[in-house]
Amino acid sequence: VQLSVLPDACAAGTAIVTGARVLRILTDRDRPGGPRAAGVVVGRPDGSELEILSSLVVVAAGALQTPQLLRRSGLGGHPRIGRNLSVHPAISVAGRFSRPVTGWKGVLQSVGVEELHADGILIEATAAPPGMSSFVLPGVGRELRREVEETEQLATLGAMVADRPSGRVLGRDRSLLRYDLAPRDARRLLRAQRAMGRLLFAAGAEEVLTGVPHAPRARTPEQLEALLDTVTARHLHMSAFHPTGTAAAGTDPERSPADAEGRLRGVRGVLVADGSVLPSCPEVNPQLSIMAAALGVAERFVADD
Repeated sequence: VQLSVLPDACAAGTAIVTGARVLRILTDRDRPGGPRAAGVVVGRPDGSELEILSSLVVVAAGALQTPQLLRRSGLGGHPRIGRNLSVHPAISVAGRFSRPVTGWKGVLQSVGVEELHADGILIEATAAPPGMSSFVLPGVGRELRREVEETEQLATLGAMVADRPSGRVLGRDRSLLRYDLAPRDARRLLRAQRAMGRLLFAAGAEEVLTGVPHAPRARTPEQLEALLDTVTARHLHMSAFHPTGTAAAGTDPERSPADAEGRLRGVRGVLVADGSVLPSCPEVNPQLSIMAAALGVAERFVADD
């Protein structure tokens, strides 16, 4: 955006304030027709505060911070604020090859496997620097150090699944997350783990690292199948990406804190234009979906203003 959006915004008169954190949204509650946005209070690194006055506030703090900001501002009264958290639960599996792979060179996500995408499973080659992918390696201390020193011969695959929204964001000043993996999504992750192991062996791997402490490595496809028969979702080392849904937009005022145009219910002049407004996480990286939603929110506001 520093090459595309921001230059145009600055040319149109936008002022960018850096090193500042929005503490709360100001509202004028005495206006006819109900509360209306009046600006924001900003905290600066030296501890001072600054008020920026505006009759329009666009909230884009992300699915994990937007609920807190709304609560701090007295605008978090809708019962679904912070609920409906959706993510992409993900796991990784690595294969050790006889030749150098040097996965951290070149494109980070170079290959995708969509064979299981119809079932909500996306497999990608997610080679990364050793420090980012070491959690799939077995052992601790010196044993882990030896594994890290041999990562040049590792190829890493990652899988993420389109989840059933199962989380919640709590708190006003600090994020406290609650997420319960749905049984359906647990089964998908286990299926993805098995598929990635098979894929690595088919590509010529001499060994597959499962990322599971009690069954860390398999040297044949048959051994892999036997090991994974002992694995449940509780054994997986999971990560999560792309949070969405905590201020979902929709036509049902009981279920959606924002209306279909991204306007926060209960106050005028507050728009939500980030991943919070998506009702669930798409089956792919939601970056373009979030950008499209933000553009739609902005264009609709301009057309109605």
